[in-house]
Amino acid sequence: MTSKFNPDNTYGQESAKDMDSLKRNRFQLISAYVDGEVTSAQRSDVQQLLATDPEAKRLYNRLLMLRQAFRTMPVPQTEQPAQELAQQVFSKIDRRRNRRKFVWGGAALAAMFVGAVSMIVPNGPSPVPQMATNPTPLPKAEPLRIALNRPLLEIPLAPVSSPRPSGLTPEVNGNVNNLNLN
Repeated sequence: MTSKFNPDNTYGQESAKDMDSLKRNRFQLISAYVDGEVTSAQRSDVQQLLATDPEAKRLYNRLLMLRQAFRTMPVPQTEQPAQELAQQVFSKIDRRRNRRKFVWGGAALAAMFVGAVSMIVPNGPSPVPQMATNPTPLPKAEPLRIALNRPLLEIPLAPVSSPRPSGLTPEVNGNVNNLNLN
C-alpha cells in the first residue's frame, strides 16, 4: 500500500480525511476477506497486510470473534408456527369487520325505533295529511260604522303658544310693549 501523506497540508484536514478513507477501505477489505468475498489478488494483499500491520491484525481478530459470536448466538424458538400466527391475524381482522357491521346495524335499528316512536307519539301537528274543512260561520256581526262628521270621542285641544320671533328680546325695565329691535 502506498502512503497518502501530503506535506503541503498545514492544517491536517485533508490528511485526516484521507486517513479516515484509508481506514474505511481497510475495514471493508478485511471484512470481505473474513466473509470469503475477495478476489485472489485482494486475498494476497490482505494476507500481506495482516503479516506486516499489527492494527490490521487486531481488526481481523475482532471481526473473527464477532463472526463466531453471531454463529453461536442462540436463535429464539418461535412460540407458534407462522401458519398459526397468520390464521390468528386474519381471524382478528374478521372480528373487527363483524364488530363494525354490528355497530352500524345497531345504529340503524336505533334510528328506525326513534322514527317509529316519533310517528306514534303526537308532539304537535300530526304529520299525517288532513283534508281541509270549511270553518263554522260566525254569527252575523253589526256592520262597521265610520263617523265622518263627528268623532266618537271628544279630542281635547292642545294649548297653543305664540311663537316668539328670534332676535327680539324684551327690555330689562319690565316694559314688554317696548321691544328693542336690533
